[in-house]
Amino acid sequence: MARRAAATSERPSSGGFLMVAGRQLPYTVTWSSTRRRSYGFVVDGEGAIQFTAPRWVRVAELLAFAERRHKFIERRLAELAARRERALRKEDLAGKWCELPEAWYRRAAKMLMVPRLRWWAARVGVTVGTVRITSGRTVWGSCNSHGNISLSWRLMQVPEPLRDYVILHEVCHRKHMNHGVRFWALVGKYVPDYLEKRRALNKMGGEIG
Repeated sequence: MARRAAATSERPSSGGFLMVAGRQLPYTVTWSSTRRRSYGFVVDGEGAIQFTAPRWVRVAELLAFAERRHKFIERRLAELAARRERALRKEDLAGKWCELPEAWYRRAAKMLMVPRLRWWAARVGVTVGTVRITSGRTVWGSCNSHGNISLSWRLMQVPEPLRDYVILHEVCHRKHMNHGVRFWALVGKYVPDYLEKRRALNKMGGEIG
């Protein structure tokens, strides 16, 4: 059980991001209205940390507690990644990738691309709205001014590094809604070879919004 901190009238924030083992993870805090004296957290299915705590606990104390439990968090994230991979694996995939139905790709996109997008958003330090999986043939992805992001399920048919670049590209639009110098500088901070990846995607058809 965690020790009680000094009482405070502070009204802490109920969410944000924290750095654990080199990863920036989103977190939320649910403040208990009961007389509970302890606090704790869980790592949900998308890799976000959910704290439950009495109102007298400071956010800084919760974050420090999570940092001390970094090995537990790392194991949980690895478990989630392995679970997603197992759920998608099929015995007859070898040599039949292009024969899979659209429904399979859509399911794969929701299970793999959406959590990856949330991960990139946390790392870049932005929030995103609704994430939609589309059937776009001419556009790989897009982001609107409300923070809603669309990704084509067809990205599941391209190499993973290219898919990851598209996801990051759209996340970076949460800071710069254009393709100006600052936007490309932000993209290049995380994917230095983005020009090569962009050319490769162009050869496959489709554009990035």
